[in-house]
Amino acid sequence: MPRVIVLAVLASLALYVSGDQIVQGALQKIFPYAAPAKVKALTTNVNKQTAKPAAKTVITKWIPANWKAAGATVDAKIPLTKQAYAQKKALTFIDFRFSLKKYINYLFVQAVSTKYLTQAEADNMKKMYWAADTKAVNNFTMTTQIFMADASKVKDVSSIKTKVQELSGKFATANPEDYANLNWSL
Repeated sequence: MPRVIVLAVLASLALYVSGDQIVQGALQKIFPYAAPAKVKALTTNVNKQTAKPAAKTVITKWIPANWKAAGATVDAKIPLTKQAYAQKKALTFIDFRFSLKKYINYLFVQAVSTKYLTQAEADNMKKMYWAADTKAVNNFTMTTQIFMADASKVKDVSSIKTKVQELSGKFATANPEDYANLNWSL
């Protein structure tokens, strides 16, 4: 019986840790001409990194040989056909993701410290957020829409929006560079 408990704890920990990960589809959008297997390997390697410089190094080293698959037909009108442009977008995406994790952690820590949410509610809503992020393929706008629809089952939407606006303003003041990184777009 104890072995079953250990396995259950490890499985739930793996789900919790992987909840805020980059999904393959997000990097595939940045590197549309790369082979999917190569993007999958890149995604795995980037997700193993716990520091932004290390994640950026993984991308920088991967790009020269993999950003465009051999024989890929490209549309020269699309900026992502340019290696330098794709690299810049990928590196700023890493900035966005690290800033997003910091932002989401800040929101939920502050929501608990101000007694807007209990710790259990915050943990549940944080899981809901990262599930929405995965479903939206790391698209911040879509994630927010999905999350708000799900979160409305826990709290009143207008009160959530008011609290998020209040805490976002505080986050922006305390972390202006991270807040600016949240405006990433492809």
